[in-house]
Amino acid sequence: MVKLRSIANVSIVFSTLLYLSLGAVYAAETDNSEAANEFDPYFYLGAKAGQMHYQNACESWSISCDGNDVGFGGFVGYQAWQYLGFETAYLDLGEAVAHYSESGVNNTYTGSMKGWEISAVTRFSLSESFELFAKAGSVYWDGDNRGPQSRNSDSDWAPMLGAGVEYQLSPSWVARLEYQYIDSLGSDLIGGSNGHLTTLGISYRFGQSATKAQPPVKETPVTLPEKIIPVTPKQIVLPALTVISLFDFDSSELTHSGSLAPVIERLKQSPEAIANIKGYTDSKGNATYNQALSERRAQAVADYLIAAGIKPEQIEVHGYGEQFPLMKNDTPEHRHENRRVLIHIQSTTSEMKPEI
Repeated sequence: MVKLRSIANVSIVFSTLLYLSLGAVYAAETDNSEAANEFDPYFYLGAKAGQMHYQNACESWSISCDGNDVGFGGFVGYQAWQYLGFETAYLDLGEAVAHYSESGVNNTYTGSMKGWEISAVTRFSLSESFELFAKAGSVYWDGDNRGPQSRNSDSDWAPMLGAGVEYQLSPSWVARLEYQYIDSLGSDLIGGSNGHLTTLGISYRFGQSATKAQPPVKETPVTLPEKIIPVTPKQIVLPALTVISLFDFDSSELTHSGSLAPVIERLKQSPEAIANIKGYTDSKGNATYNQALSERRAQAVADYLIAAGIKPEQIEVHGYGEQFPLMKNDTPEHRHENRRVLIHIQSTTSEMKPEI
């Protein structure tokens, strides 16, 4: 009976893994976005701890039953594609304690479980910071049951399903909230139960750091190399002006406004001039979310100009999401350069000489 159950468990696991893998591969093949095309595989290492609950841990005739304990573990994984990775973990699933009255004596029985998990993991981005993940696999458990005059041990495979959410604290560090269901832990020899493991964890993704630290935010105005050409003794041609303002990760807050001073000066010198403001993001996260984020970034610059006295009719605002990157989104440094707002003012004629 135990052997047949093991075969059934393995069949369930491999079927689930097959469907999960096929679904993730299909999603990868149908995703033609730049983020999918430029995904870089990575290894990650982490640890987690939380509560383990043994469902139906004791017999109905027990005097008392405690099926809750602390569970913890360490895990290592490899994200091979954007939507599919593989993970293995060591799990300490704690203990379940029961008290039974036997021949008038109150006896204590303690069951404990440890094991190794092997699973396939699929991930889907909700934003630049949040990811949902689901996993399916198997746990090779090793358990024992200790009583006053007996100790029994057994081991076997059990199917496992899990799901959770991850929050990116930095390009390398990720926090994780996870739930796992382990079916049919134990055997007839040591007793059986279904396991529910809920944990908080943290992991480190190798090769994802932005050269040990994020590059500083640059605020460099770029002026096209056009010379001031006198038209009449009282008129001059003001060259086109282009300014780029970079933004922090998953942020639309304008923290460095110094580079916008030339824009404000030009718009006040030339009331007929128009500032074309274009917002962009990198390719991490959902495309719909990135489109809205780019619009918020462009609007933040527009609001700053209006607060500085610029007329709203001198401003045009556009958001382009992750389109038109300056650089490939293949490294943290390049993605940082793509999180930007570009302000462009065409060449205009003024009767006043601009201050330099």
